[in-house]
Amino acid sequence: MQKRVELGYGDRRIEIELADNFQVLQSSVTEQEVNWQEKVLNVFSKPIASPTLTEIVEEEKPEKIVIIVNDLTRPVPYELVLVPMLEEFQAAGIKKKQITLLIATGMHRPMTAEEVAGSLGEEIARAYKWVNHDCDGEQAYYGELSEGVPLYVNPLVAEADLLCAVGVIAPHYMAGYSGGRKSLLPGVCGRETIEKHHALMRREGSTTASLAGNDFHKVMVEAAEKCGLRFIANIVADSRNEPVDLVAGHWLKAWEEGVRLCEQGSLVPVDELADLVIVSPGGFPKDINMYQAQKALENASYCTRIGGKILLVAECREGLGEAAFEEWLLEAGEPRDLEERIKREFVLGGHKAYAIARVAVNHSLFLYSSLDTESTARCFMSPVEDIGSFLAENVKEDDLVYVLPHGANTVPIYRK
Repeated sequence: MQKRVELGYGDRRIEIELADNFQVLQSSVTEQEVNWQEKVLNVFSKPIASPTLTEIVEEEKPEKIVIIVNDLTRPVPYELVLVPMLEEFQAAGIKKKQITLLIATGMHRPMTAEEVAGSLGEEIARAYKWVNHDCDGEQAYYGELSEGVPLYVNPLVAEADLLCAVGVIAPHYMAGYSGGRKSLLPGVCGRETIEKHHALMRREGSTTASLAGNDFHKVMVEAAEKCGLRFIANIVADSRNEPVDLVAGHWLKAWEEGVRLCEQGSLVPVDELADLVIVSPGGFPKDINMYQAQKALENASYCTRIGGKILLVAECREGLGEAAFEEWLLEAGEPRDLEERIKREFVLGGHKAYAIARVAVNHSLFLYSSLDTESTARCFMSPVEDIGSFLAENVKEDDLVYVLPHGANTVPIYRK
């Protein structure tokens, strides 16, 4: 019987057949039933390197509490991190009007009221004040970080007596890992801060699943410390983007423990580089546009041989997704044009166009999506109308083919 695998594509699933020379790359962690009710209770009652939220409230009596939450592009199971945090605050005597939920949009578009209700839950969205961060609005200045990055932050952060954050820890192609300090920078920083910070992606150490020697990560840690980020609750996601663990407590020490757990569930070793890699970011919202889907393409490149092929399966219902990203792709004649351009100037949005170009220089790229032919070509990719026909035409019997169903969160590590 022919084996099959499902790939996320927007809100639906696409099934492809697996021949003998196909290998699926995803978490090798044994699936275990997690008693989340018990896990949440234990984690919040015994936070890592921190007093409990109740103890913090009793000792410091904060008047204004700000909790940084993710935007639409980075979904979080809030019932496991935000709900227990709000419940503990309420039990400690904090009134709902004392809490503001600050949505870490970075430079993304603001979330609509409907999207906020769908993300946070209708009850929370109705009962608590929530605010979309605006990177072009008024900011509080905290001075200069190392590497010449000025720190401009949402003024609600400066006004907070207690600053918390909730999010997800997963591999990230510049920061090493998401979560923790990343909620603050770039999440709620000004445009100048975000652009100067993202320019550090050009440095060698700023890469997926790497923290040592990573200046991109180092500056985020400095920002979180300077702004007084106090307490985090982060879900640990595996390569399928499923929650497998939970950490809470000190903003850095709890996050570092979460990273250790994440490494076990997201890094997938490979002994050979593939001739073809088929990769899906994992469906909506990770494939909401090409700007987001790029992360999966980056991960796929880590296990594809030079000259090999990558098929990206991503709906991209909102098109390319960002103005500067689109502009850079439009103005580039070929991938190497963007390699040269980013040496001359750094523009946020353009950096992701460069990231795609960097992969396109060494690989043949193909795309199954809702994008039109012109937009696909601008991404240095060839359009695919039918996946089955593409595989029949492009896969030889002795080819090695990897399939990454959750490519946004799966990091292949090539053991040379």
